[in-house]
Amino acid sequence: MSDLNKTKISNHQLMAITTAFICGASTIIISSSAASLAERDAWISAIISIPVGAIFIWMNTYLGKLYPDKTYVEVMQLLLGKWLGGLIAVNFILMCLTGTSEFVWYVSDFLTTQFMPETPVYIINLLFIIAVVIALLYGIEAIARASEMFFYVIIVMFTFSMLFVSPKVDMDNMLPILEKGMTPVLKGSLQLLSFTVLPGIILNMVYPVNVKVIKAAKKSMFKGYLVGMTITFVSVMMCNLVLGSTMTSISRFPVFLLSKEIDIGIIFTRLEALIVIVWLLTIFNNTVFFFYGGALGLAQLLKLKQHQKIVLPLGLIIFVLSDTAYKDVIYELTWDTEVWPPYIISLSIVLPVLLLLVTFVKKLLAKK
Repeated sequence: MSDLNKTKISNHQLMAITTAFICGASTIIISSSAASLAERDAWISAIISIPVGAIFIWMNTYLGKLYPDKTYVEVMQLLLGKWLGGLIAVNFILMCLTGTSEFVWYVSDFLTTQFMPETPVYIINLLFIIAVVIALLYGIEAIARASEMFFYVIIVMFTFSMLFVSPKVDMDNMLPILEKGMTPVLKGSLQLLSFTVLPGIILNMVYPVNVKVIKAAKKSMFKGYLVGMTITFVSVMMCNLVLGSTMTSISRFPVFLLSKEIDIGIIFTRLEALIVIVWLLTIFNNTVFFFYGGALGLAQLLKLKQHQKIVLPLGLIIFVLSDTAYKDVIYELTWDTEVWPPYIISLSIVLPVLLLLVTFVKKLLAKK
């Protein structure tokens, strides 16, 4: 354990981190994927995702409670051995680092297509990565404090955006309900879970080693989860009610398009910047913790005392990867819908279940 791992964060900070992490992609992107699969019933997919996702959050917190002084990577090596555990840990670290480069790609792609088409992509990537690297060099305590401040901005901005666009709601966009049965709805739920709840296993690199009281921290994670999933549900619901399922499914940034519909009198127009601020804050939070999970995991795998020593070289690698993370938009959409779900399921459902089974078997053998 490095000295930085002994840094403790408050329960409210953990709640803020969890909230931003859960709704990171959903605030502007994920509604499109859900609508493309479940169409008008995407809001039902979001409702189903909430109780199902709570099961996985419980599993993550339970696994953390069993090993309060170890991160997810350390638990893998403890239970699965040096070689098998190390091999799986390498896969987890690669997922974190490639996910970081993909988030950077999302940011530059959004900004260059919507706001700054003449700006070189690598300039945006470089500036964003510099901010992420600086955050990691300052440490988990500074990151947690920033997330706590972001929390209030996210809630206020998102609430105002949804309230301002509510006059454009058309309830007919929900009908007919379950026209194509439950299968598309369940596929939509899986897609939502893949981008909201399942990546939350990365927070086991922070919980429980950086919290003061595990029981109270567990409640904070659940509170953050509920707030994050509420934002996700409202995003999906409002996109369907205002834009319709067809427009939502074909739009790359449906919530951003939704915010362009704000038009109350002469004063409240062109307020899409509100939702852009929300998304940039949540995506920054996700990028930081994906990078933190990868850097800390690699440092622990290599038995380094501090992970800050490898943050800068990893940042340079991610800068290179961010430009080639996706060949084009078609590749990105294919990856997000066909490759990412089974990939994240293997690391956030199959692997934790395996670790829990190994734990119980070892306890039974010890009793005998």
